Amino acid sequence: MLIGICIAVGVYLSILIVVAWSATHPPRSPLFLSPTALGVDAEEVEFDSEGIPLKGWWTAPESPSAVAVLLHGYVMSRAENAALAVQLHRNGIASLLFDFRAHGKSGGKLTGIGWFESADVIAACRFARERYPNLPVLLIGSSMGSAAAVFAVAEAPDCADGLVLDSSYSSLASATLGWWNFIGGKAAVAMLAPVVLVSWPIVGFNPFKVSVSRALATVKKPVMIIHGEEDDLVLPDHAKRNFAAANEPKELVMIPGASHSEARWLDPSEYERRIVRFVESLSVSGSSMRGSETS
Repeated sequence: MLIGICIAVGVYLSILIVVAWSATHPPRSPLFLSPTALGVDAEEVEFDSEGIPLKGWWTAPESPSAVAVLLHGYVMSRAENAALAVQLHRNGIASLLFDFRAHGKSGGKLTGIGWFESADVIAACRFARERYPNLPVLLIGSSMGSAAAVFAVAEAPDCADGLVLDSSYSSLASATLGWWNFIGGKAAVAMLAPVVLVSWPIVGFNPFKVSVSRALATVKKPVMIIHGEEDDLVLPDHAKRNFAAANEPKELVMIPGASHSEARWLDPSEYERRIVRFVESLSVSGSSMRGSETS
């Protein structure tokens, strides 16, 4: 009897370790779409983040008014943001799309699901600032990319002038429960909830201390939060907690009928309109700030 229990516990722990390892060493999503495929020329670029080479695309219209750094979600690639880059391009906004570490064509094997990726965002902002030092820089994140954007600006306030957070979690540990529920319902939640504990020694940080809401409370930049009302992967309560923690000026946009990061696909024209309006609100103050810094 005791031997059977020990074997069962050993098998269960092995399953948790395998799941934790797989979750932090994700499969690579291919580049299934590009701005070039949609009619906008994109320059292949590469920059470094903590010794890790990051691959990306750079698109720039003539005389852009701002620069957007587009940040993809977990187990995705820069291709997720190709259509958005094209929309921004036709509105006079340059874009940097890149693959986070351990994603797409970039280097690295381990993801922090937003925590490590903050260094990638800071490196991307540096690249964008070097291209156009006098323009406002906007971070537009999807899911994991949104979390990374917040952590980046909390660490390096001059990284960007504004943030658009699409479908961000508020707490990494609580978000994992939503992921397991999405994959297999309540049974998966009950079985896989301890994965977050097992992942701790693998990633080398405490997942329970990874809080977008806590970081947002320190960010003094304009923030727009976008979230689907039907998001069953990262529940809408995450967006509401983030909004409550954010400082003014801030805006919360809840999209009826949208699930996780679906707003850009369900009504791309409205998504584009909101982001362009947000960029326009940054342009005057952002350009003035950049000008004062370089004068």
